[in-house]
Amino acid sequence: MKGYNIYFLGERNVVKMPDYKEFIDDIAINNETSKYELDYIYYSVIQSKSRRVPIISASNIYRTKFGKVDRSGNFKKDNRLNDGEQLTSNDYKRFNTIKAAAIEKGHMTKREDVQWDLKGVEEDAQKAAISTFFYPNAAPQHDSLNNGPWKYLENSVIIKGRVPNPAKVSVFTGPVLDNLDPEFKVKLHDGTIFKIPILFWKVIYYLKDDSKLYKAGFLMGQINPLKKDDLINEIGFREFGVEEKISSLKPFLEFKEDENYQVPVSLIEELTKLKFQDAIDCHENVKPTILKLEEVQIRSFEDTLLDQEPTYEIDGLLV
Repeated sequence: MKGYNIYFLGERNVVKMPDYKEFIDDIAINNETSKYELDYIYYSVIQSKSRRVPIISASNIYRTKFGKVDRSGNFKKDNRLNDGEQLTSNDYKRFNTIKAAAIEKGHMTKREDVQWDLKGVEEDAQKAAISTFFYPNAAPQHDSLNNGPWKYLENSVIIKGRVPNPAKVSVFTGPVLDNLDPEFKVKLHDGTIFKIPILFWKVIYYLKDDSKLYKAGFLMGQINPLKKDDLINEIGFREFGVEEKISSLKPFLEFKEDENYQVPVSLIEELTKLKFQDAIDCHENVKPTILKLEEVQIRSFEDTLLDQEPTYEIDGLLV
C-alpha cells in the first residue's frame, strides 16, 4: 500500500515525517519491511509499542478528488505488528465495562481524509477509506469529546487559507503521550495497565497563493469527561498542582470538553517531543485560540460534492 507521500505538495515543498527520534526505542517495527512506518492507502502510522496507540498518523488529503462512498468499515488488527503492540476489540470492550459505549475507537487519520482517488474510481476511494480501520490508526476517545471542529479543520484551512487548486494538504495527527497520563480503571485484556491519552494534536501543512509553505497546529482534550464518568485513577494527575512538577498536561488541566484550540506548532513540539518540518506558522506568536463551528454553504470546489452539501467552517482560525 502506498503510504504518506512527502512530495504530495510538490517537489519544492517537501513535508517530511516529524522527527520522532525521542521515541526510537518505543516504536513497533513493521515485521514485513523491518521499518518503522506502517503504510496504508495515502497515510502512514508510527506506532508506540508500549502505549499501543499511534505516535503519528500522517496523511495526504486531496479535496478536489474526494469521492462519495459508503460509510463502511470495521476495525481490525494489523498483522504486521507483534501481539501486544496494538489495542484490540477485546480491549475496547473492557474500556466500556464501566460505562457502556463511553469509549470509542477514535480515528487519527479520518476515513474522509483519504477518501479520494486521482482517477475518480469510486472503488479505489472506498478501499482507501476502509484502510483507515486498523487499530494502529486509532486511540481511545470519550464519546462526548467534541470533535466537531476537529472534523472540519482540513476543509476550513483550505477555504480560509485560500489554498490554490489542486486543494491539497498534508496532515499529521496523534495523541500526546505523556508519562503522567492517567491510568484507565479497567486493565487491558492481557492484564496490562493502560494509560489513556488526555490530549490530541493535529498539524496541517498547506500552500497559499503566494506559493509558500504554511503550517497550523491544533489541540483538543478529554480529561473532563473521563473524570466525570470516573473512568480514570487520580494517581495520574494528583500532583499537577505542584508548581515544580513539569508535565505537558499542566497547561490544559482546565481544558474544557467542548473546546478545541489552535496553538503554535512549537507548543505541540514541546508537548509531544516531536520536531516538525519548517514552515510559516501564522499562529506562532499567538496564545491558544478557541475554535468554534459555524454552519456555511461551501461553494469553493467546483464540480465536487462539497459545493452542494451544507458543511461547517471554523470561526477563529488563523491561517
